[in-house]
Amino acid sequence: MRFRVYACVTVLLVAGCGAGSAPGAGATVPGSSAAGAAVSGAPGGAQAGGTGGASPPGAATVPSAGAISTDVAWTQLMIALDERMLAALRLAPQRSGDAALGTFAAEVARQHDTEVAELRKALAKTGAPETNPHEGHDMPGMITQENLALLAAKSGAEFDTMLAESLRVHFEQCRMLAGSEQSAGSDPAVKALAATVESTRIAALLRLAALAP
Repeated sequence: MRFRVYACVTVLLVAGCGAGSAPGAGATVPGSSAAGAAVSGAPGGAQAGGTGGASPPGAATVPSAGAISTDVAWTQLMIALDERMLAALRLAPQRSGDAALGTFAAEVARQHDTEVAELRKALAKTGAPETNPHEGHDMPGMITQENLALLAAKSGAEFDTMLAESLRVHFEQCRMLAGSEQSAGSDPAVKALAATVESTRIAALLRLAALAP
């Protein structure tokens, strides 16, 4: 069955399947304001309750959906977010008109490729299937297929502006999700990976702020 209930389990339900409908032509990538309203407490405002393992004092808990855990849900979601962003980043060499932003995009693409490999290793250790339960779903922080098509049709300054905004939303959502996984997760290895993702995204946001057109 293409859609599974457990596929919508994310950290504090921050990014449910099908959320974030695509905007029309010329619109910017949907922001993560709805997701941001659901989290508070972790660095930059992210905190979540957990499934499996102890939760921080006073934290809300998220019920388990079948055998899925917060660790598995976060890992699957991060793979989906990174892979969709990689499709946008790979347009930069031909489309970007800003050399500095193009260089940054190439660096982020390499980092995301490495990160996806690490996430897949972590997922394999959980015994969860390698299939992507978020296939075809648009979620907060994920560039939509419609916006990806719009990005592919742009070049120069228009491309750079749209790519920069897509990256900003992506980095911010990933940072919040990583903070939530560290609060709610139970697997030390996955939580350590989340900490790396969080620090990477914070650094990327700072660089992007200096580069964005």
